[in-house]
Amino acid sequence: MEWTHAVTATSASRFMAGSMRSNFAPPRAVPDHLHMMERRRRRAQTLTLALSYQLDDCCRDGGIQAMVIADGDGLPLAAAGDVYACDEVAARMVLVGPRIRSFDGTLFGGGCRWDVQMTKVAVDGSELLVCAVGGSPEQRTRQMMRGAKGALRILAAA
Repeated sequence: MEWTHAVTATSASRFMAGSMRSNFAPPRAVPDHLHMMERRRRRAQTLTLALSYQLDDCCRDGGIQAMVIADGDGLPLAAAGDVYACDEVAARMVLVGPRIRSFDGTLFGGGCRWDVQMTKVAVDGSELLVCAVGGSPEQRTRQMMRGAKGALRILAAA
């Protein structure tokens, strides 16, 4: 014996009139454009480029001279802004980094002076240094924290 059952609008509405109907929100129309909003302005194909875009946005939005994410050896993994400042700050902060979790002060070297703020973020058992150079102290703090959160999000998605 073969069972066939045609589902009609009447039989479906009788089924939905039961206890299961109360578990679902009533359907409503949602404009298509709300589903398609993209928060990113640029897309990257590599982690380094994604991190650099994140730092570049932080620099631009906060009026920061430069931002850099460096590994425990002081090698920049991603940077935005003044390249010389990024390289020098990354190399110098790694000397201070093993002793402290964060830094807010002035670095001198190579005839330059940089107002720097640094924090560490843990990623897969390693610590990365996130540094912001220049700008106001408030903007350095805000953009450094934004850059650190963005770096963690980007690296976690990889």
